[in-house]
Amino acid sequence: MTDINRPETIAEEEDPYKLLDPPDISAVSPGDNFNAQSSWLERNAPTAIPPALLGTGTFAGGILREYKLRFTPSMLKSDFLDGFSLKTKSASLFMFCATMTSTVALGEVAYRETDAYVGITEYLMLQGVSGVLHTLFSACPMPILRPTGPITAFMIDLYKLTADIGVDYYTLVSWVGMWVGSSLVLIAVFDLSRYIVLCTRFLHDIYAAFVCTIYITDGIAGVVERFDLVEWDQAFFAFFLALFCLLFSLGFYYLDRMSTIFNQRWRHALSDYAVPIAVALCIWISYSVKDQVQVERISLPRNFEPTYQRSWYQGLDLGGDDTAKLALLSFVAAIPITALFYIDHLFSCILAQKPELGLQKGEYYHSSMLVTGICNIILPSFGLPFVTASLPHSPQFTKALTDYDKSQSPPKVLKVHESRVAPLIVYILCFLALVFPSVLEHCPVGVVNGVLTFVGLQGILPFTGNQFIDRVVLLFTHPEEFSTLPESSSSYLQLPWYRIHLYTLVQIACLAACWGMRFTGPFALAFPLVVVGFIPIRLYLLPKIFSPEELELLDSEGGERKTSSSNDADEDEKGMRKGQAYEHPPLPAWRSWLS
Repeated sequence: MTDINRPETIAEEEDPYKLLDPPDISAVSPGDNFNAQSSWLERNAPTAIPPALLGTGTFAGGILREYKLRFTPSMLKSDFLDGFSLKTKSASLFMFCATMTSTVALGEVAYRETDAYVGITEYLMLQGVSGVLHTLFSACPMPILRPTGPITAFMIDLYKLTADIGVDYYTLVSWVGMWVGSSLVLIAVFDLSRYIVLCTRFLHDIYAAFVCTIYITDGIAGVVERFDLVEWDQAFFAFFLALFCLLFSLGFYYLDRMSTIFNQRWRHALSDYAVPIAVALCIWISYSVKDQVQVERISLPRNFEPTYQRSWYQGLDLGGDDTAKLALLSFVAAIPITALFYIDHLFSCILAQKPELGLQKGEYYHSSMLVTGICNIILPSFGLPFVTASLPHSPQFTKALTDYDKSQSPPKVLKVHESRVAPLIVYILCFLALVFPSVLEHCPVGVVNGVLTFVGLQGILPFTGNQFIDRVVLLFTHPEEFSTLPESSSSYLQLPWYRIHLYTLVQIACLAACWGMRFTGPFALAFPLVVVGFIPIRLYLLPKIFSPEELELLDSEGGERKTSSSNDADEDEKGMRKGQAYEHPPLPAWRSWLS
């Protein structure tokens, strides 16, 4: 069977990075694989269904299949022994800095907007507990679980709702968590995750760009609002620290990709540890000027007690007077949250396990959804927020654990240090932040905003994996220069420039629709339904605008240009020769001006 999870970077017999044979999904008992040839999904899926997402036709068949493949003695041994590497340390520190800053920032927002009903303690506790459970009991440990920005918005709106209708906030959160978690468990046991194949790269790239731009705007907004909250000199210094942290991290990120300064080993090390080094330097700078300017720093709780004065466990309060009302209200509130989690969680898993990322141990989805559902059933009963896999952190974590041959363009994957050790380190550090809060309280608030902005930018930098962003760059590039770009091997470059741009403009319109929903007041929480609305656009509208051959090139996961052969050397109806670059027609005046 062809290994779709590992790029052919080095000949098999010469591969010094080979650790173990990737799991063969066909090796599982034949009854575990469901023949979906006549199913609706098989007929309507715009691309081939990955074997890992295929239905089994049995109850919890997908979950059992994943555990049979991943929880073998050799795999479990590899999951822990492979974690002892320098790459694991650097990736864990980077992801801790990236998730800690955003989790603290979101916890502070929740604390302020819910009148201290939820705060940083609950956010850090949730990330630590759910992350450890997911790392140990899911077949897919790579996605990063945490409370995200949309989850924070849901928590705030639920608080406002309880104030309006006069019900207990923690009881309502417990009920909503029960409905959301139960829905995710049902999705997992009935293999419903396979319907995510209706969301192709067309939608993956739009959603990833949307989430990344949210991080960028939140980071910038955090800096700007300081000018209204504190003295001008404090706000300006916070802006300086955010800008320094951002530019330092970006500089060393590109140092490894584009520069010949130092030797390769030093460039790799500086790039891997760029964010922790930037944070450390900003802390040193902040203390060096403490006599000249007052520096606002992170504030963390000093104990394991809840932010609000209450007991930890809250529960559903089944014997209360409002039980029926809460059950019905929470069921309605859980619908958009479940839709969001279905998209957000599976997109995070897909983008963190894409074949071109070079993972060797297979792709897994159903068990990850199961563990996430269980976490959402149990943890909100303790007053904690909801949880799902996070973008852009999940694919960034996989890339941070990867060794690349960066002498080539684009960089070639050599090895991914995939293990359960790296994510465990991230989540354990979250627990330690609650045990030793004074350590993190040295960090200025401006640094948090700088790291938030960097995380968002790193997720949408051109030519780093998001083809939508790559094609936005092409809007301002002359077609004659397409072959000089890092993505010159992409299959869609076989098409005329105006067909590429038309497809890109459709995606830009969809991204604008996502952003437009953020300014619709109480309807903003319905944005997952807008994202779902892009599915019929891809299934039914785009095929009327583009030919099947064009969509295969524009919406493919592989992205590599096909080589020509004697069987496909004839020109097609679009006037292009398969496997060769398209000779673009002259540009109109307006397009020449843009380039």
